[in-house]
Amino acid sequence: METVQAIFTQLGVDSSLMPQFIIVIVIFILAQLLFLGKLQEVLEVREEKTVKMENAADDTLNKVADMQREYKAKMEEANRAALTIITDKKNESNTKHTQAFKNSEKEVNQYIDDSRVQFNKEVEASKDQYLAEAKNLANSLVQKILQ
Repeated sequence: METVQAIFTQLGVDSSLMPQFIIVIVIFILAQLLFLGKLQEVLEVREEKTVKMENAADDTLNKVADMQREYKAKMEEANRAALTIITDKKNESNTKHTQAFKNSEKEVNQYIDDSRVQFNKEVEASKDQYLAEAKNLANSLVQKILQ
């Protein structure tokens, strides 16, 4: 104990140390009761809310990611369904127009064939007439040459 007293004496500690120590302890206790306790509560509440908000943010981000995946899946499904409908309608329209084209082509081919037959008949009729007229002209030419 003497060494402790010697060290305190060298440090310049005198009898006023005890009242100063008591005053510091009383001020600490008052500060703890009036200020530091409330400050600790505020810090704990803020930390708790911050942690809860981080967890809530993580949960929200997970929900957003799930909703995004669900949205993409539904969009892909809707695109596939739309493509299927468009392809079906396109094939149906193509079939309908192909049939209409074939019918029109048959009508045009029939008209061409009928026109060809009629033209051939007219040519044959005109041919006989022109051949008969050619005989008359040939006879007339022969008579003119002979005269």
